[in-house]
Amino acid sequence: SKRTFTMKKINISVANLEPVSETLLITTYLRSLETQKVDGIIKDYKSVEIINGIDYDFAKYKSSINQALIAIRTQVIDEFVSSFIIQYPQATIVNLGTGLCTRFFRLDNGSIQWIGIDLPLVQGIWDSLLGETARHHYHGCSVLDLSWSKRIKEMKSKKILFIAEGLLMFLSEIEVKYLLQNIRDSFPDSEIIFDSLGRCLVDNSRFNSQAAKINDSCINAFYKWGIKDLSEIETWGARIKLVNQWYYLDRHKNRLGLLGLFSYFPLLRRQVKIGHLRFF
Repeated sequence: SKRTFTMKKINISVANLEPVSETLLITTYLRSLETQKVDGIIKDYKSVEIINGIDYDFAKYKSSINQALIAIRTQVIDEFVSSFIIQYPQATIVNLGTGLCTRFFRLDNGSIQWIGIDLPLVQGIWDSLLGETARHHYHGCSVLDLSWSKRIKEMKSKKILFIAEGLLMFLSEIEVKYLLQNIRDSFPDSEIIFDSLGRCLVDNSRFNSQAAKINDSCINAFYKWGIKDLSEIETWGARIKLVNQWYYLDRHKNRLGLLGLFSYFPLLRRQVKIGHLRFF
């Protein structure tokens, strides 16, 4: 049945958001649009509720291709995290660069601990629209400020999954290595699922506005890190194992227009992908 939302509009100031942080509003908007499609790839009713509650001009970011790409990313990560939670029902999920991620509301099993890490300037928006509960937390700091790791350790979880969605491509390769190597060293036996871009897409993002929008509808937020194949990450140090990688363009080709044809060309197919690493 069709769901309706009557949340009162509130004024959310984004004046102080960095360009990368402002993408949190756009991805939420695109998920809400997809949810309202009868045959939508995902159903994210919390995003619809959030967007209905914000007085903000979203229409300029409407894009059927970007909407489909965000929905595919959400679907792949949701499927993986859901399976992980079934296997480890008492796990702690750490969402790096959490933005306005609503995955907790879709996948909560009643026992997991979920903590989002993002910049302090995002926290006010997060508090207004999502809010903390006994098992859903926010820690305000840069993901590269590893002070958040102390809080995770204090939770004493036996199994930890990290999610980095719409994040790593905005870091330099040195920063990505630093982050992954420190997760490995601080949380052995943890895992991470993340999305990434190919080098060609990153190299051209400053010159091609459409390329710069393919993953996160960026607002003057250019990509920094790209990688040809995620197996390269295994060469960054011991005890890092690539378990799997998925390609956006393998799914829902009917929604991707000409991009759907790119899946038949290996170089183009690898430009947008999702990886799963395990640390030892």
